[in-house]
Amino acid sequence: MPKARWCRRCNSRLCRFCRKRKTIIGSCRNSRHRRHLRISSNGRNDGILQEETAMNEELKWIENAIKSLAKTAVKDGFYWRASYTPEDCSGVALLQKWMEDAGFQTRFDQVGNLYGRIQGKTDTVFLTGSHRDTVAGGGHYDGALGIITAIAAGGALYRAYGTPEMTLEVVALCEEEGSRFLSGYVGSRAISGMLSDSDLQEQDADGISLRDALSACGYYNGELPMPRKDVSQFLELHIEQGGILEKTKQQIGIVTTIVGLLVGDIIFHGLQNHAGTTPMSLRCDPVPAAASFIEILNHWALSKGSDLVCTIGNITVEPGKSNVIAGKVTLTFDIRSGDQLLLDEAKEMLQSLLEKFPAYKPELVYACQEPPAPMDTEGIDTLATLAEKQNAAWTKIASGAGHDSQIIAPKIKTNMIFVPSKDGISHSPDEFTSLKDIAPGYALMKAYMKEVVWQRKEK
Repeated sequence: MPKARWCRRCNSRLCRFCRKRKTIIGSCRNSRHRRHLRISSNGRNDGILQEETAMNEELKWIENAIKSLAKTAVKDGFYWRASYTPEDCSGVALLQKWMEDAGFQTRFDQVGNLYGRIQGKTDTVFLTGSHRDTVAGGGHYDGALGIITAIAAGGALYRAYGTPEMTLEVVALCEEEGSRFLSGYVGSRAISGMLSDSDLQEQDADGISLRDALSACGYYNGELPMPRKDVSQFLELHIEQGGILEKTKQQIGIVTTIVGLLVGDIIFHGLQNHAGTTPMSLRCDPVPAAASFIEILNHWALSKGSDLVCTIGNITVEPGKSNVIAGKVTLTFDIRSGDQLLLDEAKEMLQSLLEKFPAYKPELVYACQEPPAPMDTEGIDTLATLAEKQNAAWTKIASGAGHDSQIIAPKIKTNMIFVPSKDGISHSPDEFTSLKDIAPGYALMKAYMKEVVWQRKEK
């Protein structure tokens, strides 16, 4: 006789029909199995059904909140929540209201981070959230989903279990994207103690300094916020912004590391001259040299497999006229890897490759050199255990995009949860994650907070 099987979510025996289904995190979705639960007389299943109903209500609230927040970022038909703008002020006011409705006490720091706090039995803080700003012409889910799910999970757990063991704070971080002030990560750098007075002098495209933008919103009082030494852990739920989870049919990505990156410009100098009167043999044209450089660099990057990516994102030819031999070509490069040794190798490769083009006096100018940011291993293991308990389809994954978590991780234990992005699209109006794809990651986030903040073990 076949061995009896039991639902890992509700501890009820499964019929043959039920065995064929795959339990979705947080609930028993099969309608026939739900009917079995309703007629059970042991008293336990009513609680399971109530829990499922509560989860569905939370997910519906998350869906509606995403739509409502998105409406605050539209100006003249264009979607952009740039930091410290009227669109940002409208959005953060809505987030503040939702935090307070869920039982959080709210405050702003001097750079505009919005915090919601539920005081615990100790002052040690578990921090969760994400960024509220967007790129120009971006989507509704990048950053916003991490804040909204944090509010929903924290509020639900507070209603269910009362005062937590640790103090819980939800944060809506400011200016992560760098779409207004190019250096970005303003909120997370403030938390980590990496923001200085000189950073406040940075100007946006209209010549407005970060200091003036903060002052205009009423955040800045002449002092920067102190580093958050009271925070012991940070958790960020985020859309993947890639297509790996969707392609491999995984519901959850548990992030192991956020890749390091090398970003900068390479400049080739030539001799600007007349295109019609200068023989090919007498030219010093930097365009073919730049093209050859790109081909060699791309071939090298391909040889590293999936452990490294390299992008030439922009090519500027000066003066850029069809009848003029270029005098200068500037390439922007972006190299990313979760392996610091590969990044070191990339730096050596760039330097040695440029030495092959001495006639063009190449210059290498780095705009950014960031090391990989590994996530907390204990947190990874706990998330994996909880995902298994909830029958989730999950995988470990490296983040190829930058996040506030990479700024916070060197100072504070940090973990990230990814949920799938439809077609791998992000930073676009087509950015989308369905409620079905949000649910498993949200349930994992909630279970992790329940275990760590309320110190209640998942069964």
